[in-house]
Amino acid sequence: MHIFNRRPLAGLMILIMIMLSILKGLIDFPGENIVAGLAGISGWIAGIFVFIDAPRTLKIQASILILMGVILSTFALTRGQIPDWFLLTTLNTSLLSMIAAVGFLRLVVLPRGDEVSNLPRGPAAFFRTMLGLSFSSSITNISAPVMVCDRIHETRPINRYMASCSTRVFCGAASWSPFYGAMAVVLTYSPDADLLWLIFAGMPLCIAGLVYIFFTAWRFHTKELPNFVGYPLHGRDLTIPLTLIGVSLFGYFLLKGSSILAIIASCALLVTVSTLILRYGFSSAISQLGEFVVEGLPKIVNELTLFLSAGVLAVGIIALIEVDLIQFQIMNYSTVTTVSVLAGMVLLSMLGIHPVIQIASFAPILLESSPSANLIGATWLFAWNLGTCSSYLSGTNLIFQGRYGIPSWRIAVDNWPYALSMVMIGSIWLWTLNRYFSAFQ
Repeated sequence: MHIFNRRPLAGLMILIMIMLSILKGLIDFPGENIVAGLAGISGWIAGIFVFIDAPRTLKIQASILILMGVILSTFALTRGQIPDWFLLTTLNTSLLSMIAAVGFLRLVVLPRGDEVSNLPRGPAAFFRTMLGLSFSSSITNISAPVMVCDRIHETRPINRYMASCSTRVFCGAASWSPFYGAMAVVLTYSPDADLLWLIFAGMPLCIAGLVYIFFTAWRFHTKELPNFVGYPLHGRDLTIPLTLIGVSLFGYFLLKGSSILAIIASCALLVTVSTLILRYGFSSAISQLGEFVVEGLPKIVNELTLFLSAGVLAVGIIALIEVDLIQFQIMNYSTVTTVSVLAGMVLLSMLGIHPVIQIASFAPILLESSPSANLIGATWLFAWNLGTCSSYLSGTNLIFQGRYGIPSWRIAVDNWPYALSMVMIGSIWLWTLNRYFSAFQ
Protein backbone atom coordinates (compact mmCIF):
# COMPACT_ATOMS: atom_id res chain seq x y z
CA MET A 1 0.00 0.00 0.00
CA HIS A 2 1.45 3.35 -1.07
CA ILE A 3 1.64 6.11 1.52
CA PHE A 4 1.27 8.76 -1.20
CA ASN A 5 0.68 8.95 -4.92
CA ARG A 6 4.14 9.04 -6.45
CA ARG A 7 3.17 9.77 -10.05
CA PRO A 8 2.00 13.41 -9.66
CA LEU A 9 5.15 14.18 -7.65
CA ALA A 10 7.30 12.48 -10.28
CA GLY A 11 5.56 14.48 -13.01
CA LEU A 12 6.14 17.69 -11.09
CA MET A 13 9.84 16.88 -10.62
CA ILE A 14 10.21 16.14 -14.34
CA LEU A 15 8.52 19.45 -15.17
CA ILE A 16 10.94 21.25 -12.83
CA MET A 17 13.84 19.44 -14.52
CA ILE A 18 12.61 20.61 -17.93
CA MET A 19 12.20 24.24 -16.89
CA LEU A 20 15.55 24.46 -15.09
CA SER A 21 17.36 22.79 -18.01
CA ILE A 22 15.79 25.24 -20.46
CA LEU A 23 16.74 28.16 -18.21
CA LYS A 24 20.32 26.96 -17.95
CA GLY A 25 20.58 26.17 -21.67
CA LEU A 26 19.19 29.47 -22.95
CA ILE A 27 20.65 32.04 -20.58
CA ASP A 28 24.17 32.61 -19.25
CA PHE A 29 24.09 33.81 -15.66
CA PRO A 30 26.06 33.45 -12.41
CA GLY A 31 25.19 30.25 -10.62
CA GLU A 32 24.05 28.41 -13.73
CA ASN A 33 25.89 25.30 -12.54
CA ILE A 34 23.72 25.32 -9.43
CA VAL A 35 20.62 25.43 -11.64
CA ALA A 36 22.01 22.55 -13.73
CA GLY A 37 22.63 20.56 -10.57
CA LEU A 38 19.11 21.24 -9.29
CA ALA A 39 17.70 20.11 -12.64
CA GLY A 40 19.65 16.87 -12.36
CA ILE A 41 18.57 16.33 -8.75
CA SER A 42 14.94 16.82 -9.82
CA GLY A 43 15.45 14.15 -12.46
CA TRP A 44 16.94 11.74 -9.93
CA ILE A 45 14.05 12.34 -7.50
CA ALA A 46 11.56 11.64 -10.29
CA GLY A 47 13.52 8.52 -11.26
CA ILE A 48 13.43 7.22 -7.68
CA PHE A 49 9.68 7.88 -7.44
CA VAL A 50 8.82 5.92 -10.60
CA PHE A 51 11.55 3.26 -10.50
CA ILE A 52 9.10 0.80 -8.98
CA ASP A 53 7.01 1.07 -12.16
CA ALA A 54 9.91 0.08 -14.44
CA PRO A 55 9.84 -3.40 -16.01
CA ARG A 56 11.82 -6.06 -14.13
CA THR A 57 14.32 -6.52 -16.97
CA LEU A 58 14.97 -2.78 -17.02
CA LYS A 59 15.58 -2.74 -13.27
CA ILE A 60 18.15 -5.51 -13.69
CA GLN A 61 19.85 -3.68 -16.55
CA ALA A 62 19.91 -0.41 -14.62
CA SER A 63 21.34 -2.16 -11.56
CA ILE A 64 24.12 -3.70 -13.66
CA LEU A 65 25.00 -0.33 -15.22
CA ILE A 66 25.11 1.34 -11.80
CA LEU A 67 27.20 -1.49 -10.33
CA MET A 68 29.69 -1.29 -13.21
CA GLY A 69 29.90 2.48 -12.79
CA VAL A 70 30.55 2.15 -9.06
CA ILE A 71 33.27 -0.47 -9.65
CA LEU A 72 35.04 1.68 -12.26
CA SER A 73 34.78 4.80 -10.09
CA THR A 74 36.15 2.88 -7.10
CA PHE A 75 39.08 1.60 -9.17
CA ALA A 76 39.81 5.15 -10.37
CA LEU A 77 39.76 6.32 -6.76
CA THR A 78 42.35 3.70 -5.83
CA ARG A 79 44.59 5.15 -8.58
CA GLY A 80 44.22 8.68 -7.22
CA GLN A 81 41.60 9.92 -9.68
CA ILE A 82 38.47 11.45 -8.14
CA PRO A 83 35.42 10.87 -10.36
CA ASP A 84 33.44 13.92 -11.41
CA TRP A 85 30.43 13.35 -9.16
CA PHE A 86 28.78 16.53 -10.45
CA LEU A 87 28.32 14.76 -13.80
CA LEU A 88 25.85 12.42 -12.12
CA THR A 89 23.38 15.30 -11.99
CA THR A 90 24.19 16.94 -15.33
CA LEU A 91 25.45 14.35 -17.82
CA ASN A 92 22.12 13.39 -19.43
CA THR A 93 19.81 15.99 -17.89
CA SER A 94 19.55 18.19 -20.99
CA LEU A 95 18.75 15.25 -23.24
CA LEU A 96 16.22 13.85 -20.77
CA SER A 97 14.59 17.27 -20.49
CA MET A 98 14.26 17.55 -24.25
CA ILE A 99 12.77 14.05 -24.51
CA ALA A 100 10.25 14.91 -21.81
CA ALA A 101 9.42 18.27 -23.42
CA VAL A 102 8.99 16.68 -26.84
CA GLY A 103 6.59 14.23 -25.18
CA PHE A 104 4.11 17.11 -24.80
CA LEU A 105 3.76 17.07 -28.60
CA ARG A 106 1.79 13.85 -28.23
CA LEU A 107 -1.11 16.08 -27.23
CA VAL A 108 -1.21 17.65 -30.70
CA VAL A 109 0.47 15.30 -33.23
CA LEU A 110 -0.78 11.79 -32.51
CA PRO A 111 -3.70 10.55 -34.63
CA ARG A 112 -7.16 10.37 -33.15
CA GLY A 113 -9.83 7.75 -33.75
CA ASP A 114 -9.87 6.38 -37.29
CA GLU A 115 -7.13 8.79 -38.44
CA VAL A 116 -4.57 6.02 -37.91
CA SER A 117 -6.02 4.15 -40.89
CA ASN A 118 -4.83 6.96 -43.16
CA LEU A 119 -1.14 6.45 -42.45
CA PRO A 120 0.74 5.61 -45.68
CA ARG A 121 1.88 2.02 -46.18
CA GLY A 122 4.22 0.06 -48.40
CA PRO A 123 7.67 0.58 -50.01
CA ALA A 124 6.97 4.14 -51.14
CA ALA A 125 5.95 5.06 -47.59
CA PHE A 126 9.23 3.60 -46.30
CA PHE A 127 11.36 5.67 -48.66
CA ARG A 128 9.43 8.88 -48.03
CA THR A 129 9.46 8.34 -44.27
CA MET A 130 13.23 7.79 -44.17
CA LEU A 131 13.89 10.85 -46.35
CA GLY A 132 11.59 13.00 -44.24
CA LEU A 133 13.14 11.68 -41.05
CA SER A 134 16.65 12.52 -42.29
CA PHE A 135 15.62 16.08 -43.17
CA SER A 136 13.68 16.79 -39.98
CA SER A 137 16.32 15.11 -37.77
CA SER A 138 19.01 17.40 -39.15
CA ILE A 139 17.16 20.36 -37.64
CA THR A 140 15.07 19.21 -34.70
CA ASN A 141 17.43 16.48 -33.47
CA ILE A 142 15.98 13.54 -31.50
CA SER A 143 12.52 15.09 -31.46
CA ALA A 144 12.11 14.05 -35.11
CA PRO A 145 12.38 10.25 -34.70
CA VAL A 146 10.40 10.46 -31.46
CA MET A 147 7.50 12.22 -33.19
CA VAL A 148 7.61 9.99 -36.26
CA CYS A 149 7.95 6.69 -34.40
CA ASP A 150 5.41 7.63 -31.72
CA ARG A 151 2.80 8.16 -34.39
CA ILE A 152 3.68 4.96 -36.27
CA HIS A 153 3.73 3.07 -32.97
CA GLU A 154 0.08 3.98 -32.41
CA THR A 155 -0.83 1.93 -35.51
CA ARG A 156 1.82 -0.78 -35.60
CA PRO A 157 4.35 -1.40 -32.80
CA ILE A 158 7.86 -0.34 -33.76
CA ASN A 159 9.90 -3.47 -34.55
CA ARG A 160 13.64 -4.03 -34.62
CA TYR A 161 13.96 -3.28 -38.33
CA MET A 162 12.16 0.04 -38.06
CA ALA A 163 14.18 0.89 -34.95
CA SER A 164 17.50 0.11 -36.64
CA CYS A 165 16.60 2.09 -39.78
CA SER A 166 15.38 5.06 -37.76
CA THR A 167 18.49 5.17 -35.59
CA ARG A 168 20.76 4.94 -38.66
CA VAL A 169 18.94 7.79 -40.39
CA PHE A 170 18.87 9.95 -37.27
CA CYS A 171 22.54 9.39 -36.43
CA GLY A 172 23.47 9.93 -40.08
CA ALA A 173 22.54 13.60 -39.84
CA ALA A 174 25.14 13.98 -37.07
CA SER A 175 27.88 13.77 -39.72
CA TRP A 176 26.96 17.21 -41.08
CA SER A 177 24.14 19.00 -39.24
CA PRO A 178 25.13 22.18 -37.35
CA PHE A 179 22.15 21.59 -35.03
CA TYR A 180 23.63 18.43 -33.46
CA GLY A 181 25.72 18.33 -30.34
CA ALA A 182 28.33 16.50 -32.42
CA MET A 183 29.13 19.63 -34.41
CA ALA A 184 29.37 21.73 -31.25
CA VAL A 185 31.79 19.24 -29.68
CA VAL A 186 33.93 19.03 -32.82
CA LEU A 187 34.17 22.81 -33.20
CA THR A 188 35.05 23.05 -29.51
CA TYR A 189 37.96 20.60 -29.69
CA SER A 190 39.04 21.56 -33.23
CA PRO A 191 38.30 25.31 -33.23
CA ASP A 192 40.18 25.95 -36.49
CA ALA A 193 37.80 23.72 -38.44
CA ASP A 194 35.46 25.48 -40.86
CA LEU A 195 31.74 24.78 -40.47
CA LEU A 196 30.98 24.91 -44.20
CA TRP A 197 33.80 22.48 -45.04
CA LEU A 198 32.60 20.10 -42.32
CA ILE A 199 29.07 20.20 -43.78
CA PHE A 200 30.56 19.58 -47.23
CA ALA A 201 32.46 16.58 -45.89
CA GLY A 202 29.63 15.10 -43.86
CA MET A 203 26.63 15.38 -46.16
CA PRO A 204 27.87 12.79 -48.71
CA LEU A 205 28.30 10.21 -45.92
CA CYS A 206 24.74 10.92 -44.78
CA ILE A 207 23.48 10.41 -48.35
CA ALA A 208 25.54 7.22 -48.68
CA GLY A 209 23.91 5.94 -45.50
CA LEU A 210 20.45 6.55 -46.95
CA VAL A 211 21.43 4.75 -50.16
CA TYR A 212 22.67 1.81 -48.07
CA ILE A 213 19.38 1.69 -46.13
CA PHE A 214 17.27 1.88 -49.28
CA PHE A 215 19.32 -0.75 -51.11
CA THR A 216 19.33 -3.26 -48.25
CA ALA A 217 15.61 -2.69 -47.72
CA TRP A 218 14.89 -3.38 -51.41
CA ARG A 219 17.29 -6.34 -51.56
CA PHE A 220 16.95 -8.11 -48.21
CA HIS A 221 13.72 -6.94 -46.54
CA THR A 222 11.09 -7.51 -49.21
CA LYS A 223 8.74 -9.02 -46.64
CA GLU A 224 8.95 -5.96 -44.39
CA LEU A 225 8.29 -3.27 -46.99
CA PRO A 226 4.72 -4.18 -48.14
CA ASN A 227 3.48 -3.97 -44.53
CA PHE A 228 5.52 -0.92 -43.56
CA VAL A 229 3.49 1.84 -41.90
CA GLY A 230 5.04 5.23 -42.59
CA TYR A 231 4.69 8.82 -41.50
CA PRO A 232 2.53 11.04 -43.73
CA LEU A 233 4.39 13.70 -45.64
CA HIS A 234 1.47 15.77 -46.85
CA GLY A 235 -1.12 18.31 -45.82
CA ARG A 236 -2.05 18.96 -42.23
CA ASP A 237 -0.05 15.97 -40.98
CA LEU A 238 3.12 18.00 -41.51
CA THR A 239 1.82 21.20 -39.95
CA ILE A 240 3.14 20.55 -36.44
CA PRO A 241 6.56 19.11 -37.48
CA LEU A 242 7.15 21.95 -39.97
CA THR A 243 6.05 24.50 -37.38
CA LEU A 244 8.47 23.02 -34.86
CA ILE A 245 11.28 23.09 -37.46
CA GLY A 246 10.54 26.73 -38.31
CA VAL A 247 10.33 27.87 -34.70
CA SER A 248 13.50 25.91 -33.80
CA LEU A 249 15.41 27.48 -36.70
CA PHE A 250 14.25 30.94 -35.62
CA GLY A 251 15.28 30.18 -32.04
CA TYR A 252 18.65 28.83 -33.17
CA PHE A 253 19.54 32.01 -35.05
CA LEU A 254 18.00 34.30 -32.43
CA LEU A 255 19.80 32.61 -29.53
CA LYS A 256 23.23 31.98 -31.02
CA GLY A 257 25.43 30.02 -28.64
CA SER A 258 22.51 28.60 -26.65
CA SER A 259 22.05 24.85 -26.22
CA ILE A 260 20.23 23.35 -29.20
CA LEU A 261 18.62 20.85 -26.81
CA ALA A 262 17.21 23.69 -24.71
CA ILE A 263 16.01 25.51 -27.83
CA ILE A 264 14.17 22.44 -29.11
CA ALA A 265 12.69 21.69 -25.67
CA SER A 266 11.37 25.24 -25.28
CA CYS A 267 10.06 25.30 -28.86
CA ALA A 268 8.28 21.96 -28.36
CA LEU A 269 6.51 23.38 -25.30
CA LEU A 270 5.69 26.62 -27.12
CA VAL A 271 4.24 24.83 -30.15
CA THR A 272 2.21 22.46 -27.96
CA VAL A 273 0.76 25.15 -25.71
CA SER A 274 -0.05 27.46 -28.63
CA THR A 275 -1.71 24.69 -30.63
CA LEU A 276 -3.81 23.53 -27.69
CA ILE A 277 -5.01 27.06 -26.97
CA LEU A 278 -5.91 27.66 -30.62
CA ARG A 279 -7.75 24.33 -30.86
CA TYR A 280 -9.53 24.09 -27.53
CA GLY A 281 -9.27 27.41 -25.72
CA PHE A 282 -7.21 28.48 -22.72
CA SER A 283 -9.06 26.59 -19.97
CA SER A 284 -9.12 23.27 -21.83
CA ALA A 285 -5.46 23.68 -22.81
CA ILE A 286 -4.41 24.18 -19.18
CA SER A 287 -6.47 21.16 -18.14
CA GLN A 288 -4.87 18.92 -20.78
CA LEU A 289 -1.38 20.13 -19.90
CA GLY A 290 -1.96 19.52 -16.20
CA GLU A 291 -3.27 16.04 -16.88
CA PHE A 292 -0.23 15.28 -19.03
CA VAL A 293 2.15 16.43 -16.26
CA VAL A 294 0.44 14.07 -13.81
CA GLU A 295 -0.15 11.08 -16.08
CA GLY A 296 2.01 11.52 -19.18
CA LEU A 297 5.40 12.71 -17.90
CA PRO A 298 5.86 9.81 -15.44
CA LYS A 299 5.58 7.44 -18.41
CA ILE A 300 9.15 8.28 -19.37
CA VAL A 301 10.18 6.04 -16.46
CA ASN A 302 12.13 3.84 -18.90
CA GLU A 303 14.13 6.74 -20.29
CA LEU A 304 14.74 8.13 -16.79
CA THR A 305 15.94 4.80 -15.47
CA LEU A 306 18.19 4.07 -18.44
CA PHE A 307 19.80 7.48 -18.73
CA LEU A 308 20.38 7.97 -15.02
CA SER A 309 21.96 4.53 -14.64
CA ALA A 310 23.96 4.96 -17.87
CA GLY A 311 25.19 8.26 -16.44
CA VAL A 312 26.63 6.43 -13.43
CA LEU A 313 28.52 4.09 -15.77
CA ALA A 314 29.71 6.99 -17.94
CA VAL A 315 31.14 8.77 -14.89
CA GLY A 316 33.07 5.61 -14.06
CA ILE A 317 34.36 5.25 -17.63
CA ILE A 318 35.45 8.90 -17.76
CA ALA A 319 37.27 8.54 -14.43
CA LEU A 320 39.02 5.40 -15.67
CA ILE A 321 40.16 7.13 -18.87
CA GLU A 322 41.52 10.04 -16.83
CA VAL A 323 43.72 7.63 -14.91
CA ASP A 324 45.93 7.49 -18.04
CA LEU A 325 46.73 3.80 -17.83
CA ILE A 326 47.77 3.93 -21.48
CA GLN A 327 49.96 6.70 -22.84
CA PHE A 328 51.04 7.10 -26.44
CA GLN A 329 52.04 9.80 -28.91
CA ILE A 330 51.32 10.23 -32.62
CA MET A 331 54.27 11.71 -34.47
CA ASN A 332 52.69 12.11 -37.91
CA TYR A 333 48.97 12.39 -38.59
CA SER A 334 48.52 10.68 -41.96
CA THR A 335 45.58 9.31 -43.93
CA VAL A 336 46.28 5.92 -42.35
CA THR A 337 46.01 7.56 -38.94
CA THR A 338 42.70 9.13 -39.96
CA VAL A 339 41.23 5.78 -41.00
CA SER A 340 42.58 4.14 -37.85
CA VAL A 341 41.02 6.83 -35.66
CA LEU A 342 37.65 6.42 -37.38
CA ALA A 343 37.66 2.62 -37.11
CA GLY A 344 38.99 2.68 -33.56
CA MET A 345 36.39 5.18 -32.34
CA VAL A 346 33.54 3.17 -33.85
CA LEU A 347 34.84 -0.03 -32.23
CA LEU A 348 35.18 1.71 -28.85
CA SER A 349 31.62 3.01 -29.26
CA MET A 350 30.43 -0.56 -29.80
CA LEU A 351 31.98 -1.34 -26.41
CA GLY A 352 29.94 1.44 -24.82
CA ILE A 353 32.29 4.45 -24.78
CA HIS A 354 30.44 7.41 -26.24
CA PRO A 355 32.24 9.42 -28.98
CA VAL A 356 32.04 12.60 -26.91
CA ILE A 357 34.09 10.89 -24.18
CA GLN A 358 36.59 9.68 -26.75
CA ILE A 359 36.95 13.09 -28.38
CA ALA A 360 37.40 14.86 -25.05
CA SER A 361 39.93 12.25 -23.86
CA PHE A 362 42.01 11.74 -27.00
CA ALA A 363 41.86 15.18 -28.65
CA PRO A 364 45.02 16.45 -26.86
CA ILE A 365 46.99 13.44 -28.11
CA LEU A 366 45.71 13.68 -31.68
CA LEU A 367 46.10 17.45 -31.96
CA GLU A 368 49.75 17.27 -30.90
CA SER A 369 50.59 15.93 -34.38
CA SER A 370 49.02 19.05 -36.00
CA PRO A 371 46.47 17.35 -38.28
CA SER A 372 44.25 19.29 -40.65
CA ALA A 373 41.51 20.80 -38.47
CA ASN A 374 38.88 19.98 -41.09
CA LEU A 375 40.13 16.43 -41.58
CA ILE A 376 40.16 15.54 -37.88
CA GLY A 377 36.83 17.32 -37.46
CA ALA A 378 35.22 15.30 -40.27
CA THR A 379 36.68 12.11 -38.80
CA TRP A 380 35.13 12.84 -35.43
CA LEU A 381 31.75 13.62 -37.01
CA PHE A 382 31.83 10.35 -38.97
CA ALA A 383 32.76 8.45 -35.81
CA TRP A 384 29.92 10.14 -33.91
CA ASN A 385 27.45 9.18 -36.65
CA LEU A 386 28.46 5.52 -36.85
CA GLY A 387 29.40 5.12 -33.20
CA THR A 388 26.14 6.34 -31.70
CA CYS A 389 23.94 4.09 -33.85
CA SER A 390 26.05 1.03 -32.99
CA SER A 391 26.51 1.60 -29.25
CA TYR A 392 24.21 -0.07 -26.73
CA LEU A 393 24.75 2.90 -24.39
CA SER A 394 24.07 5.68 -26.89
CA GLY A 395 21.23 8.01 -26.04
CA THR A 396 19.51 7.23 -29.34
CA ASN A 397 19.30 3.49 -28.75
CA LEU A 398 18.38 3.95 -25.10
CA ILE A 399 15.48 6.18 -26.14
CA PHE A 400 14.17 3.50 -28.50
CA GLN A 401 14.44 0.90 -25.74
CA GLY A 402 12.66 3.15 -23.28
CA ARG A 403 9.82 4.12 -25.60
CA TYR A 404 9.27 0.99 -27.67
CA GLY A 405 10.64 -1.85 -25.54
CA ILE A 406 13.39 -2.95 -27.95
CA PRO A 407 16.64 -3.71 -26.06
CA SER A 408 19.28 -1.14 -26.95
CA TRP A 409 21.90 -3.85 -27.42
CA ARG A 410 19.73 -5.53 -30.08
CA ILE A 411 19.41 -2.27 -32.01
CA ALA A 412 23.15 -1.71 -31.68
CA VAL A 413 24.04 -5.20 -32.90
CA ASP A 414 21.59 -4.88 -35.81
CA ASN A 415 23.43 -1.71 -36.79
CA TRP A 416 26.93 -3.21 -36.64
CA PRO A 417 26.99 -4.44 -40.28
CA TYR A 418 25.79 -1.01 -41.40
CA ALA A 419 28.37 0.79 -39.26
CA LEU A 420 31.28 -1.36 -40.42
CA SER A 421 30.26 -0.97 -44.07
CA MET A 422 29.99 2.78 -43.65
CA VAL A 423 33.39 2.89 -41.94
CA MET A 424 34.88 1.60 -45.19
CA ILE A 425 32.92 4.12 -47.27
CA GLY A 426 33.81 6.91 -44.86
CA SER A 427 37.48 5.94 -44.96
CA ILE A 428 37.53 6.14 -48.76
CA TRP A 429 35.81 9.53 -48.64
CA LEU A 430 38.25 10.86 -46.01
CA TRP A 431 41.17 9.69 -48.17
CA THR A 432 39.62 11.48 -51.15
CA LEU A 433 39.18 14.67 -49.17
CA ASN A 434 42.76 14.56 -47.94
CA ARG A 435 44.13 13.82 -51.39
CA TYR A 436 42.18 16.27 -53.56
CA PHE A 437 40.97 19.12 -51.32
CA SER A 438 43.49 21.52 -49.86
CA ALA A 439 41.15 22.37 -46.95
CA PHE A 440 41.66 18.82 -45.66
CA GLN A 441 45.45 18.63 -46.12
